Amino acid sequence: MRKTVRIVGLCLLMVFLFFPDLAAESQDGVGKSVAAAGEDSRYQLRADHFSYDERQNIYTARGNVTLHAPGRVITADEVRLDALTREAILEGHIRIEQDNDWLEGEKAFLDLDQETGIIESGKGFLAEGNFHFSGAVIEKLGPQTYHVEQATFTTCDGDRPSWHFRTSDLRVTLEGYGFAKHTRFHLRSVPVLYTPYLVFPAKTKRQTGLLPPRLGKGKLLGYNVDLPFFWAISRSTDATIYSHYMSKRGVMLGPEFRYAASKQSKGVFRFDYLHDQADRDELQEQNFYSLPGLTRTTRDRWWWRSKQDIALPHGIQGNMDLDLVSDPDYLQTFSSGFGSWVESDRVFRKTFGRGLINDDTITTRESNLLLNKTWAAQAANFELHYYQNLNDDEDETTLQQLPLVTYSASKQPLLGGPFFWQGDGIYVDYWRPEGTRGHRVNLEPQLSLPLRRGGYLELEPFVGMLETAYLIEHYDESADSRVREKTFNNRALYEAGMDASSEIVGIFRMDGETWTKTKHTVRPQIGYEYRPEVSQNKLPSFDSTDRVNSRNRIAYGLVNFFSARLDQAPGEVEYLDFARLEISQFYDISQPDGGEPDPSTSRDRPFSNIFTQLDFTPKRYLNFTYKNGFSPYDMDFKSHNLLAHLWDNRGDKLIIDYQRQLDQDDKTILDEISTELKLNVWEGVSLNVRNDYDLKRTRNIKSEYNITIQRQCWGISASYVDDPDDRRVALGISLYGVGELQANTYSSGD
Repeated sequence: MRKTVRIVGLCLLMVFLFFPDLAAESQDGVGKSVAAAGEDSRYQLRADHFSYDERQNIYTARGNVTLHAPGRVITADEVRLDALTREAILEGHIRIEQDNDWLEGEKAFLDLDQETGIIESGKGFLAEGNFHFSGAVIEKLGPQTYHVEQATFTTCDGDRPSWHFRTSDLRVTLEGYGFAKHTRFHLRSVPVLYTPYLVFPAKTKRQTGLLPPRLGKGKLLGYNVDLPFFWAISRSTDATIYSHYMSKRGVMLGPEFRYAASKQSKGVFRFDYLHDQADRDELQEQNFYSLPGLTRTTRDRWWWRSKQDIALPHGIQGNMDLDLVSDPDYLQTFSSGFGSWVESDRVFRKTFGRGLINDDTITTRESNLLLNKTWAAQAANFELHYYQNLNDDEDETTLQQLPLVTYSASKQPLLGGPFFWQGDGIYVDYWRPEGTRGHRVNLEPQLSLPLRRGGYLELEPFVGMLETAYLIEHYDESADSRVREKTFNNRALYEAGMDASSEIVGIFRMDGETWTKTKHTVRPQIGYEYRPEVSQNKLPSFDSTDRVNSRNRIAYGLVNFFSARLDQAPGEVEYLDFARLEISQFYDISQPDGGEPDPSTSRDRPFSNIFTQLDFTPKRYLNFTYKNGFSPYDMDFKSHNLLAHLWDNRGDKLIIDYQRQLDQDDKTILDEISTELKLNVWEGVSLNVRNDYDLKRTRNIKSEYNITIQRQCWGISASYVDDPDDRRVALGISLYGVGELQANTYSSGD
């Protein structure tokens, strides 16, 4: 409602009615044009007849009167202007136009000096917001204050709008508040809502006030109401205070603070707190206080999440993401409303282009700080990573990266010679209250020499170093380990190899009028990589990268590129890369040893799976990617992955995402398909269906159905969500320019 009356205030802004002093020449005439006197003659008054009463200083213009002023045009049947008091009376078919906005009436009285006036039987239109309004009497009481009798307003076009508001008396102060008496909401001509008195903000800028509430009912929360209050602090900062009443749990309070110092420097902070009032015995019966390996014993429940984009001097960019929660089942319990995981993720994605790092099922929450500095071919990062493990038994032993510093250099010439170099460097401080902790430095420089032979063969031998150094501050592992604390250890090994490739190009003529030629590029490639085995039993193991596999491997493949030449018109040629097909495999001359097991090969199966990837991206209507892995020993596919996106000019679309994964024993690990369909059934009517299905267990994971009807000034949507823990029906009604009302009902859980 506040937004509606804000637009009312804008519509009533009749500043363009009040123009500067106009001094017409003393005359009687027919069909004359009179210019304003003085040095600035930006105003022209035209009419069929002019007259001047010298005794009363009254100028009168009759018949097709038109006043051209900067940015506006005023027309009327008759205009009388008092040259001394600067008061004007307009009568008959009055119309004031400014840009795409206009105001009409039958009679108006204006005080040009005081910027006040009255227009009778007035109506108008404000293009921004498509806002139509009218009133029996529209009175301008001052520069920012207006009074309207018998006001009607809507954002619908036409003589019979789908909806409109009527109020007997309206008083509005722009950038202040509005007061309305006896306000009625009408659907067509039928009144459906009434309030005897209404107070609301009426501002053209962001405004402080209540936002639309949300209502719900659930098994765990009971009846609940979300009521947010918005506070416009300044031009670059604002806050929203959320109060979430739950009949079974109490009142959850949560502020959201936002700032935007610049496009590169902004932040959103969200925090919710609840002293849980639910019956303890009832919660334990629902396993609410106990999850596998996890417990919660506190009634004080809270969740802090925030994101910031940071811009520092010298071109340093960064971001900070925080995610801390009181207990492991908080996000699962409060899964609806303004403070839910879904709503927070939506706000962050809209503001920053990135959502929450972990979904609502992850019981290890990640927070981090990243600062980045880039150059032409180099980059450096400073990072802090903190992991909150909600399993109390493991929290003290969870490794933290405080800090993590990385440096990377892409391939570039070495001192202007034929050699190229690239490299990576990583320093990390692995810290935790209990368990092994220490420092690690990785350096991986590489030198290569690109060679070309005869225009058909490309060779690139390379050699590199993998140097890893450790400083162990505290060691807490098995007693028979050879790792010792307060010691410095390192691992140094080299890797070398060669990549070779060639290209074969064929161009084929096509019979199409637009598609005239196809270019097919075949790129065979083969590579060899060797990395010796090295002893690593004196080194700690913080993560999987602490153990490096030996390698003696040949990798080979064939890549096909397809491009089309499109002659759109004489002299207009477009080239489209529409398909890519890659087939690859590798052969382990000796089995990798020293690190994590490599499941793709074994001593008696040195050949890896055959990997195939097809990317098909025509100009319109289809994006298609398919990957698979085929075992040459079992003669069976070990993996499939399909992602297809189809659409048309109407806006219909279909997305299919299929994944299947088998282990080495041909047991299915993953077999799921996700589909999303959007259909524009009729103009303004759309249907959305999304389904996630587990083919392995033959059960539905989650289904969502939504139908939306959109008209010029209103919309309605109905949705149904079904997953194992939540069934929800939601109804949304939108009055464009006014706001949105949502109601949700739940058949089980929240």
